[in-house]
Amino acid sequence: MKLSKNSKVLKTILWGTLIVSVIPPTFTLIQQWFYGSINQTFYCTAVDYVQSTVFSLVVTFTLFITNIYIIGTLTDKLEGKINSYKRIALCLFLGIVSSNIIIYLEWKLFNNLFFHIEPPLENTRIFSNQVIATILVVIVSLVLEIRHYVKQLKLSIAEKEKLERAFLRAQLEGLKTQISPHFLFNSFNALQSLIEDNPEKAKAFVQELARVYRYVLDKRDNLVVKLSDEISFIHSYVYLNKIRFGENLKIEINIESNLLQHFLPPLTLQLLIENAIKHNIISASKPLHIVINTADDMLVVTNNYQPRAETVLSTQIGHSNLTDRYKLICDKVPIFGIVGANYIAKVPLVDESQADEL
Repeated sequence: MKLSKNSKVLKTILWGTLIVSVIPPTFTLIQQWFYGSINQTFYCTAVDYVQSTVFSLVVTFTLFITNIYIIGTLTDKLEGKINSYKRIALCLFLGIVSSNIIIYLEWKLFNNLFFHIEPPLENTRIFSNQVIATILVVIVSLVLEIRHYVKQLKLSIAEKEKLERAFLRAQLEGLKTQISPHFLFNSFNALQSLIEDNPEKAKAFVQELARVYRYVLDKRDNLVVKLSDEISFIHSYVYLNKIRFGENLKIEINIESNLLQHFLPPLTLQLLIENAIKHNIISASKPLHIVINTADDMLVVTNNYQPRAETVLSTQIGHSNLTDRYKLICDKVPIFGIVGANYIAKVPLVDESQADEL
């Protein structure tokens, strides 16, 4: 693929060199045809035309290669590091300086070998060639910059489409995984027991269950939600789980008040708590303790790591979806891992100014 790409670039350079090179000597020849000779002397003979064409070929090819190298090298090294206008100005400056030096040296070589033009006409010819070279450099630089911009635009569009597909996939998987069927089944079992043993508590259970599913229906299509809304939702979700696990499940929430107005993808906390419940032992002898707090503009969810003896199949879909959703809203991604005796999940929080741009 790379060889094919290089061959295509070389072919473009050669065709461009050939086309541009024949223009100056051909223009001189046509000018002579229209205006005729002076004192019966033809200033553009066949030999002059060939020599001028060869000189033009060498100069044009050298200028193309030099400027493509300069622009390519500076674009690779400086793209994203300095302002685009500064990079383009630097490319133009180096291209014009190097091209004028090349023109001067190559003219001196060809003049000594073939043209034998004496000053001051020689200086005039050098200057005119340098003017043409400067114009050529500007044109080549403009064409290459347009080509680079179009390439970056295509990459940007492709990346956007990729992220949009990822978001749609995350939404689809979210419908299947965010509130799992097992949670619904366990909730109904708990509700059935409460109806018989504690009707008042059963009524409160139904209200909290309704809040959970109302939040899911209202927020599942949002790109981000306020952390304060997510915390309110998670209180209802935790209430339902504590009916099942009692004091064996302990949840502690310590959020900095100034971060409550920050944003994160909806149902993030539910996913992290559900994973903790799903993959760890929860019993009277080994209660599960989940701590939700904030640090360095990150929401941190920590639980004591006590994996179940039986292997719980994990597809990592939840983590993958959450990572995909974060790619849509900021340049940071969640971090998951075991640290000592704890499992820790850290997810970035987005401030209001960033959320407004989404």
